Amino acid sequence: MSPSQRKTYFGTLWPDVCRAQGWNVKDEERRRDVTFAATGQESTSKLNQDQITLLWIKLKWLADPANFDKAYADANPEIALAEHKRQNVIWRIEKAAQAKGLNEAYLTKVAEYKVARHRVKSWRDFPLHELVNFSKTIAARKKHAAPVQDSCTEAAKDDNIPF
Repeated sequence: MSPSQRKTYFGTLWPDVCRAQGWNVKDEERRRDVTFAATGQESTSKLNQDQITLLWIKLKWLADPANFDKAYADANPEIALAEHKRQNVIWRIEKAAQAKGLNEAYLTKVAEYKVARHRVKSWRDFPLHELVNFSKTIAARKKHAAPVQDSCTEAAKDDNIPF
């Protein structure tokens, strides 16, 4: 676990769980039991990223046990890990596009063919392998490529309306 992850674990997640469950935050045995239930390891020192993700999922559910989405994620770790990986790739695509000055319309236009091919609503709905490929495509784009303008922006330009 990285120092930042340890800070989140001991400073936020574990205290939230203890508060919600009525446990003592210093109950080391219970903390190890929860860690073991989530990861198969009693200690947090040598957890890999997937195990840390599973631990976070368990802790977030224990901190909010009435939330069915969190309960579902905890009960279905394979699905939760896959969704977590998807969200990470989507986040990378959005950050890379933002850094290069590419807007959402540009991303939509670049992904248009594959969206139709996969019969999905948007590039965010791509299968994971296609999201990874799209991530590589966006990362390879030049900085500040000419972004595609949406129709409202184009109309505003035509009418000399500042936007």
